[in-house]
Amino acid sequence: MHHAVKPLTPSEKVSIAIAMTWAAGFVDIVGYISLYGLYTSHMTGNTVAMARHIADMQWIGVVRSGWPILAFVTGLLLGAFIYEAEKRRRIRVPFPLVIGLETLMLAIFIAAGIGSGYRPDIPPQPAGKFFVMVALLATSMGMQNVAIKKVSGVNVYTTFVTGSLVKFAEGLSEYLFWLYDRTRHRCWHRIILVFRISLHMQSFQRAALTLSLWTAYLGGAVCGGFSIKWWALLGMAGPTGLLFTIAVYGAFRPFLPLSSDEW
Repeated sequence: MHHAVKPLTPSEKVSIAIAMTWAAGFVDIVGYISLYGLYTSHMTGNTVAMARHIADMQWIGVVRSGWPILAFVTGLLLGAFIYEAEKRRRIRVPFPLVIGLETLMLAIFIAAGIGSGYRPDIPPQPAGKFFVMVALLATSMGMQNVAIKKVSGVNVYTTFVTGSLVKFAEGLSEYLFWLYDRTRHRCWHRIILVFRISLHMQSFQRAALTLSLWTAYLGGAVCGGFSIKWWALLGMAGPTGLLFTIAVYGAFRPFLPLSSDEW
């Protein structure tokens, strides 16, 4: 019966990738606000901050900025290990377990806010709790980044947007050259036909997908910014519930062929 389940359609894959990117934007802004400027998925910012602290010989700052990087890489390794181990065991649906563990970490983050009344800022002291809270978010984001590799042949990044902007620019540039070659010195009827064909061009689809991912990340961050003002850390229930739904949905649908790195 399990083998009779049809794989996800391209539109389903795109929808899930966009939803997960929205969740990542939400988590990143909540982490940035509540953890005093630390990023939980944007490791470039943490790396720059770490370098600044090294130059200023502020070793506490070095540890503080370096800790989410270590946690993020740990999440990458853990997610990749689970993904590869389940493929080797010929488990048809390795994706939901990774997202399920990510959901669990986010739920623990919310639960840990009980002691402070879910206040929107997590005090640096006691340091032990602060570093655990950082690790919960950064590790979960690292795991999510490994869970999705490609959608319709396009490398996707659901926890940071720099790669998506690069792919968007590449796809848009390729599409604009294609569009110019087919519309110059053409009549209006021909131009309209070319625009209709555009929807089926890989370069156009790649640009549209990656722009959608960036927009989803921005939208998630905006929602997270409002949420932490209104509901403090309880607002994290939104992305946590969304990711839980995706994990459950994936448990009943094969997300990828075993022999492929794509869904």
